Amino acid sequence: MKKTMKRTMKLMTCMMMILVMMFSLSGCGDSEKQQEAIDTFNEVSEEFDEIADMMNGNADAIDEETFAKFQEVQAALAECKEALESEEDAPDEDYEVMIDSLTQTKDWLKEARTDVEAQISAAGE
Repeated sequence: MKKTMKRTMKLMTCMMMILVMMFSLSGCGDSEKQQEAIDTFNEVSEEFDEIADMMNGNADAIDEETFAKFQEVQAALAECKEALESEEDAPDEDYEVMIDSLTQTKDWLKEARTDVEAQISAAGE
């Protein structure tokens, strides 16, 4: 089961990295708030990718709950990316909500990194 999860996380990480690279190349927002949301998304995605790579390299040390939570975050980031790439203009208030959500995700990722590092360290003992 861990090998399947490891393979799934690797695939998700690769897809996320490709999406982030494509997205960051097209990061020309029409408004300041849209551009701020794009920049925040790129920062969060980069942090997510770093932690996912760490998890993939140590999949046997990471518990299933952590993998599940990262899958949820990956799905939320995919939705966010889709909204930012939409041809429809959104009001600045929508971008503010997105920025707030991404900022909360970024804060959570800091805690998640600590937890992942602790799980890896405990497995090495």
